[in-house]
Amino acid sequence: MAYLPLANIWHYKLRSMLSALGIGISICMMITLSGFASGTLFEISDRWEAVDADLIVYPREWGDNLTTMSGVGLSDKYVQIIQAKHGDIVKHAVPVFLSPVKFAGQDQVVVGVDSSQWATLTGGRKITEGRLFDPQGEASKWIEQQLLAPASEPSDVQNEEVQQELDKAEMARRGALEIVIDTRLAQKGKYTVGQKIQAAGHEWTVAGIVPAGAMGRVFLPRRTAQYLLGLHGISKSTLIFVKLKPGVDAESAALSIRRAGPALEVIPIKQYRQMLQAKYGVMFRYIDAVNVIAMIIAFLFIMVTLYMMVLQRTREIAILKSCGASDWLILRMVMEESLILTMAGTVFGIALSFFAAEMVAIFLPLYTVTITPTWLAIAVGTALVGAIFSAIYPAWRASRVDMVEAQTLE
Repeated sequence: MAYLPLANIWHYKLRSMLSALGIGISICMMITLSGFASGTLFEISDRWEAVDADLIVYPREWGDNLTTMSGVGLSDKYVQIIQAKHGDIVKHAVPVFLSPVKFAGQDQVVVGVDSSQWATLTGGRKITEGRLFDPQGEASKWIEQQLLAPASEPSDVQNEEVQQELDKAEMARRGALEIVIDTRLAQKGKYTVGQKIQAAGHEWTVAGIVPAGAMGRVFLPRRTAQYLLGLHGISKSTLIFVKLKPGVDAESAALSIRRAGPALEVIPIKQYRQMLQAKYGVMFRYIDAVNVIAMIIAFLFIMVTLYMMVLQRTREIAILKSCGASDWLILRMVMEESLILTMAGTVFGIALSFFAAEMVAIFLPLYTVTITPTWLAIAVGTALVGAIFSAIYPAWRASRVDMVEAQTLE
């Protein structure tokens, strides 16, 4: 008696296999789609949190849209103002210029930063191939000499800009068009050190490759980014990262720095993750809706399969009842069949989801699928609940078989 559910499943091999396969695909969809969405967002958040800074300073007019903004934002003069007025709490301030540029067939937010401050954005990661762009800062100094007029007074915090067209060949010769990319982008685009890449109407040279996990996938000199990707000026960056001195509270420091100018908004860097989730959180609702529909269809298929098995085994069920089998035994037998099919499908689906994650890592390295114990538990729990509900009607139908009527029909 204990092996009847398994024997019944084994008797209908193809039908049982298809039922388990349907459950497995649905489980795989649930884990993979959810892991794809959360993994991609969390990977971006992790890269920003890898920055060795405590605060982000950006234009107040952007509001909560920091996660989608790039290009010209704050005047570079705020770097000197913040360091001068808040030197007691600020260790250093790092201006950064962000701009979307297509590399390897996909838009990447390139990060313009001074080579002397590049390590702030990499979370301690070292270049594994090649070298840093503009290592001595000579190219950036040359751009400044061409585009910034001498300060009219020693007290000026920023020189005035001079409108001038720079020669691209000279920029390239001086190393202003060098970039550093991360390993994922190098894998996707099959880029190597020294390779020339056409992007945003310019020819860039890959100077080095850094392990994935740094703030951006593409880094270049800030002055180059300001001039070529901004408005041909070098007086404004996108935002400013601020590193506080040890023991300084980030919230109180943000409030203090916010008073430095009415146009400034200051937030702790850890708040970026919350802003990203709030901005793209609606995506999870659509994914959840797709998962629910897929699971409903899969369990309806299980229910139909069990119901057909009950109809085809009416004579066998009647014989069991004539031998003394109770309604509870019949009901339990169908429930166990449902659980066996569902658990087999769940195991297959979980294995398939890990395989899918590996395939994404190999063929789509710019994306991330994160499979967490939470989603594995949700998948198993959903499968168990679905198995019970999908077996209720077939089990009830089996328990109501009349042995005399069944034998007469046979």
